[in-house]
Amino acid sequence: MGRTGSIGLAVLMLVGVHSARAASLDHFVRMFDGSALHGQMASLDPNNGLVWDHPSSLEPLQFAFPSLGSIRFNPTQRWKGGRQSQCRFRFTNGDEVYGRIMGMDEQFIDMETWFGGALRADREKVQSIAFLQNGYRVLYEGPNTLNEWVLGKSPNGWGYQDGVLSVTDRGVIGRDMGIEDSASLAFDLSWEGTFQLTVTMHAETLDRYDYSKGAYVFFLSPQFVSFQRIQPGAGVMTLGQVRLTNLVNRTKARFDLRTHRDKSTFALLADDEVIGTWKDSRGFVAKGKGVSFSSQVSRSTFSISRLLVTEWDGLFESDFEVDEEKESDGLLLINRDQPIGVVKDIQDGKLNFNLRNRLDVKIPLERIKQIQLHQSQPSDETFEPDDVRVQISGGGSLSFALEKWSDSSIEGVSRTFGPVSFDPSSIRQVELNLEQHRLEQLAAQEDPEDVWDFEETD
Repeated sequence: MGRTGSIGLAVLMLVGVHSARAASLDHFVRMFDGSALHGQMASLDPNNGLVWDHPSSLEPLQFAFPSLGSIRFNPTQRWKGGRQSQCRFRFTNGDEVYGRIMGMDEQFIDMETWFGGALRADREKVQSIAFLQNGYRVLYEGPNTLNEWVLGKSPNGWGYQDGVLSVTDRGVIGRDMGIEDSASLAFDLSWEGTFQLTVTMHAETLDRYDYSKGAYVFFLSPQFVSFQRIQPGAGVMTLGQVRLTNLVNRTKARFDLRTHRDKSTFALLADDEVIGTWKDSRGFVAKGKGVSFSSQVSRSTFSISRLLVTEWDGLFESDFEVDEEKESDGLLLINRDQPIGVVKDIQDGKLNFNLRNRLDVKIPLERIKQIQLHQSQPSDETFEPDDVRVQISGGGSLSFALEKWSDSSIEGVSRTFGPVSFDPSSIRQVELNLEQHRLEQLAAQEDPEDVWDFEETD
């Protein structure tokens, strides 16, 4: 081969490598100072920091570990847990994991997870266990791209970038979520100034209001929430309103809108607090499987992210507290009873419960909605420089001291589980600089007026 042919081949090879790298800009790193960059993560560890591949760089880029804020990964990765995930485990450090409980004794809780296999947690680190009556099923997680949404006719102010749906004007955007009998629609909402967001649940028409089809509508604003029913032939009926007195002082919140067909019940949660509940006396009138978001105000600016749609069993957890002085555990049963005592163990699908130091009873797990565990030691909420928190596909999070992150595996040490190792494809995002984030959140919470204060009207 001549010199010209060699040069041509080399150029083609370089173009091919550059094209392959350019096609892999599906990761997104945000530095702690707010700067951001698309690309592809090659590796991550505390000693060598982040090795980042970008087509505009002749060599891989390298960033120091303390300079990193978060990394978002390939949005095409999906939940693979199935309905075998029957419990939500919440931990004293703020972590949350979905899985199946295998057993419990005085020291440990054994669980099976889809992302990490069998895990054994120190019982002292487990705050509560919620039992999901129909298992855990993810219907949608995103947003991932604008192409998976249906846009209303122009003018339409909705757009998408880096995992966020945002709007700067009026417009409607919707998607078939595959909702059938029940749904929990959770999302982060951030806004500037004021906003008016209409969320239509169980919608058949996704790109506009359609009063000829049944649906349920949540109208959200900084001042109040209105819940409405659309019924063909009967028009629009307001089923309830909730006044929000302090949302006006905030610029972000996480909302959770819930519907249940068999029980004809509906609920709104904000930052995990139940703000309002309603029941449709006419039964459930909607048949659609979709959700639409509508901006109602011109020049209104807000965004939606971390959108997760799951099934809902129609039951609420309780925020009851166990008696620390008596070192008691608490149960929430399906019939709403809340016995106090000590959880001794779980074996063969039954919980062995010592009731008020008088009587041992065995309770089938299907009768239990929630276990609230007493912790004898105060929660250690501080984080070390090597600690990271991963957001698991389909919901949940796990924090640990990172040792190594490559294309094939993630390895680290958790204060709850000890050594952990799992597949990187199960992770949607990793957060770093956790201690600094924690201190900033504490500073933001020092405002005594920045709390939920609500009242419900008929």
